[in-house]
Parts: sequence; structure tokens; C-alpha cells
Amino acid sequence: MGRYSKTQYERKDKPQANPLWRGFGCIVMVALPLITFGLTVLSMAPLLASGLMPMQLLGQVNFPAWVFNVRGLSDVAIFIGGIDNLWLGIIVFFIILLLLIGVSSLIYVSVLQVIGPPRYSEKDAPPSTHKAKPYRR
Repeated sequence: MGRYSKTQYERKDKPQANPLWRGFGCIVMVALPLITFGLTVLSMAPLLASGLMPMQLLGQVNFPAWVFNVRGLSDVAIFIGGIDNLWLGIIVFFIILLLLIGVSSLIYVSVLQVIGPPRYSEKDAPPSTHKAKPYRR
């Protein structure tokens, strides 16, 4: 073999993730926003009935006049302007989404800790038992 010849190495296939974990990721990415949207629609009526919402979040969105002069933007502005309490709905949506993602992450971590791989493998060094002395000047 010459100095500049290439050697061929065998590629080892990486272990594939368990389909259960891929299914959990699908639920987090697809189902949680849909569930959140449904919970937002259900929670809007009680929030509006409570009367505790600021007036700035209620009503319809107002756009400047120049938006309606642009052909593509005018259709979008008319659609978005027709949605009642849009800002309140967006804020409630993201609050509920953050709560559901937090709960699902806690469930994921607890399940992974119970049935997941061990923290250390046989190739890891044992944890150090040495305690450092406090620094003195």
C-alpha cells in the first residue's frame, strides 16, 4: 500500500431509537398543539365571563390603512381582523402549551429514568470520592 492510499473502514450501524420514544416525540410535536388549541377554545368563554381580562387583549385586531392596499396582505388582514379576542387567544394558547409541554417532559423524564439505560456503562470510570479542601489564601 502506498502512502496516499485510502483504507476502507467498516461502518457500524448506530442503534435505532425505540419506536416508543419516537411515538412520544410525535405526540409532543403534533398532538399537544392540537390539544392546546381545543383547551384554549374551551377556556375562552370562562375567561371572558370573569371580566378580569384587560381591555387591550379583547376585541378585534386593527391594521393600518396601507395593509388593505396590498393585494395579498388585504385578504390576510381581513381574515385575521375578523377573529374576536385574537391576542387573548394567542396568550392563553401559549400558556397552556407551556404547561402541557412541562407536564409531558416530566412524564418523559420519569419514565426514562425508570426503564432507560443505566447512567454509567462499563467503560465509565467510577465517580470520584475525593473531597477538595476549602480554598484558603
